[in-house]
Amino acid sequence: MSRFLWVVLLAGCTENSFTQLTKIDVFQQNRKNTVDVLLIVDNSCSMVEEQGKLATNFESFIQYFDSADVDWQIGVITTDMEQEQFQGHLIGGDDEIVLVDSTGTEVERVNYDHDWAVTPGVAYALDPSWYNAVSNDSSSHWCAADAGSPGAGNSSCGIDEGDGPSDRYGAVIVTEFMADPGSVADDLGEWFELSNVSAADVDLTGWTVIDNGRNAFTIPDGTLITAGGTLVLGRSADRAANGGVAVDVAVGADFTLNNDVLLLTDETESPAEMFSEMVAQGTNGSGLEMGLESAYQALYGEHVTEHNAGLVREEANLSILVVSDEEDSSPEPVDWYLRAFADKKGEAAYRDHSLMNVSAVVGDTPPPFDGEPSCSSDSGNAAYGHRYVDAVTKTEGLVDSICDEDFSPLVSQLGLTLSGLQAEFTLSAYPDLDSMLVGLYATADEESKIRDLTLDVDYTYVEERNAIHFEYEQLPESEQYLLVEYKVRSGQ
Repeated sequence: MSRFLWVVLLAGCTENSFTQLTKIDVFQQNRKNTVDVLLIVDNSCSMVEEQGKLATNFESFIQYFDSADVDWQIGVITTDMEQEQFQGHLIGGDDEIVLVDSTGTEVERVNYDHDWAVTPGVAYALDPSWYNAVSNDSSSHWCAADAGSPGAGNSSCGIDEGDGPSDRYGAVIVTEFMADPGSVADDLGEWFELSNVSAADVDLTGWTVIDNGRNAFTIPDGTLITAGGTLVLGRSADRAANGGVAVDVAVGADFTLNNDVLLLTDETESPAEMFSEMVAQGTNGSGLEMGLESAYQALYGEHVTEHNAGLVREEANLSILVVSDEEDSSPEPVDWYLRAFADKKGEAAYRDHSLMNVSAVVGDTPPPFDGEPSCSSDSGNAAYGHRYVDAVTKTEGLVDSICDEDFSPLVSQLGLTLSGLQAEFTLSAYPDLDSMLVGLYATADEESKIRDLTLDVDYTYVEERNAIHFEYEQLPESEQYLLVEYKVRSGQ
């Protein structure tokens, strides 16, 4: 006959040896959450370094989500409420291929966005009658081209014809790209094609390929694109791995192309790479940051049912994270926004802040005198984000300083908190570690034991908190049980 763990607990609490009391503590892991994260990134002129730090900490953020198989999704917006392309619109599906010559002059640029509807496995090709550095700015001169023809001439798009190739506005132009290869991973199969529309060879020594974010690749010295010729740059030059594309120059991880994805989920391919693209929004946004208003527009604005569709799921908790080095300038009081955010999750969210909460990476400390910065770093000064801190306090979120060199402690803790899982379990007495036995169980039934856990292998003991601690890869799964049996340390 099986026993339940709480029966074992009751029996064990009073068991005594001649010298030491034996204790048994039983814990149940929390149920994992379903969570929607709305990330608000300041894209004003002072934020390039902070965007970079945020991008590099994606893995720290989702490590607890992944280890616990949490159902999560992340959408990204900016603090900019002036430019129409922002204003609470989810970021995604937009990117740039920008050529800069050896003098530092931008000589070519192609921007694509969500309206291009980049499709997996489909390349986008410029109609050959529009081969010039101005005409290729218009999406109407491009068309889907199946797998594409990298290194060869493009076929007609069947549109009104232009005047043919011209180097009037620049000799080297972008004529084709594959942003989402589909059949192979992005980090192997992405590529883009440059064409020389002039009658002379062009030496690309010292040229770079960049975007508005963090991407930058320097073309190798001695690279030549012949008159009327093409040059294919891709993530990998290994044709056996990259989908069979003849790549002339491999750019590796230094230049990536964004896919047409607005919401990252646990099923997104290469989510860290796409997150990096999403948060690297450049520094041309409005200097009047309105993070709370932008969040409101993302949740309630006119684009909720179309562009932002699916951002908030009925069954999911909502967590809003702001990253900014300025104070919020939104027009309404903080409490007005918090009521609106809570309304998305129902009346219970006013009291249960696990259903809706705000966290922030901002200037988190009031300055000693008005007008002084909250904090300073090598990246510059940050103003006190009083309104953001107020929102965090009232919803029991997390806050940290944007001046910190490393964002990983905060985003890791936030990931754990949002997952709903518990990483530490406090014991009822101080244990004799040599006597401690820890068992993992699938259910409360004693016969459901999965295995015994080993100290300093499967978990650690934290003396100052009298707790057993699990790293993200060690966490007990949702609703599993722990039974900890030990002799109480002498003198306790």
